[in-house]
Amino acid sequence: MRRAVFGGVASAPTKHLGEAETCVLIVRRPEFRDSVWITDDRSAGSYARRWGITTKETFDLMNEAVVGQLVSAVDGHELLRRMVAAGRHLHRVSHHPDDLLR
Repeated sequence: MRRAVFGGVASAPTKHLGEAETCVLIVRRPEFRDSVWITDDRSAGSYARRWGITTKETFDLMNEAVVGQLVSAVDGHELLRRMVAAGRHLHRVSHHPDDLLR
């Protein structure tokens, strides 16, 4: 699965291993079937959703934290901005703090 689905290669045996292992556990182990898969990897998220796995991204978690009043919209927006500036590949980000209030 690591190679066929996530593009793993023989020269990098652990690349995408975590995604593949997570998918197998959620799909095959009854105690993990209601799990939520958190990933910012677009292809991993798409694959998981095709298998009926609930997925969330960093943006979703930040949105829930803001709506739940665990962090302010301004701080949440700034944290996402800092993650991107640090090289984190988020495929959804807030463009304004208010984006996290929806």
